Amino acid sequence: MKPIKLCLVAGFVSTSVLANQGPPQWSPGFGGDISILAGYTNTTSQFNTDNNVTTDLDSNGESQSDGFVSPLGTISYTMEQADRQIYFGTSRSDVALGRFHVELGYRQRIPDNGQISISYVPGLLSSDTWEDPFVTNSPRTETDSTIKGVRLQYDRILGSNFSVELSGGKQEIDSEKSGQTLTSEQQALLEREGDILFTQLSYLKPINREQIFRTAVSYTRIAAEGDAMANNTYGAEIGIIQMLPSSSLALTFSYDLADFDETNPIFNERQKDNRWGVFLAYEYQKPFGWENWGLVSLAGYNESNSNINFYDEDALLISAGINYKF
Repeated sequence: MKPIKLCLVAGFVSTSVLANQGPPQWSPGFGGDISILAGYTNTTSQFNTDNNVTTDLDSNGESQSDGFVSPLGTISYTMEQADRQIYFGTSRSDVALGRFHVELGYRQRIPDNGQISISYVPGLLSSDTWEDPFVTNSPRTETDSTIKGVRLQYDRILGSNFSVELSGGKQEIDSEKSGQTLTSEQQALLEREGDILFTQLSYLKPINREQIFRTAVSYTRIAAEGDAMANNTYGAEIGIIQMLPSSSLALTFSYDLADFDETNPIFNERQKDNRWGVFLAYEYQKPFGWENWGLVSLAGYNESNSNINFYDEDALLISAGINYKF
């Protein structure tokens, strides 16, 4: 089970795109959208790898604070007809919604019928976790967790305000040793590797010239090899984008309910999590009169309340930086 995380970079919604109710014009050749961001995070989780010794599996771990500097962006190449594009990097809008991954993809516009994208997530960005999270009174050993997969998106379906996404992939743990003190049958219930399916339907609606409303519902199936780690997650998002004279503001709320398949043999309970989050994203365009530049910031908070205290988590992110488009 991976802990919830605020991505350790700031992000922001391309609100000028949303305000025009359609994507911006593409120009043939290379283009990019690059940011450098700095910030602060504070997390409380048993999966914080800075806190490698725990004495109690009935608590949610100690709080950890960190500062960071991180690049973010996408490089793209648009074909001569300006309706097809190859891209590599991290989507600005994904990061604004708290989803951070690097992808290599292809997208094509269909006149008056939206845009279709297909991409591959190669698992270049790994996260640290524990080989066995349940070790007490001794140092826990770190290992890497990665997610690889493919992603299909259809934005503005048939020219409407609806969009859909279907993603599938696999979570891999370099060294999985959860529950070493248990029987082999119990250990098998705790294996975290497995297949992931994510689906989302979203809707975008202008309220007026300055405000845009967005909502989405989602379903995630984590078919982990261990039945106690396998789960169904049902999610909802609601957000509003506010256009200002030289800047834009986006506020997004999210809620997820995760229901696990089988009883966890460590705690003798079947896990159920209630997760919620809030993100506030801001962009100030053309600071000091600089063309193609912007100042960006994101503040966010995530919390997961589980019926098993070990899995309770919270995370705070505050960040700011500068963005350049070409």
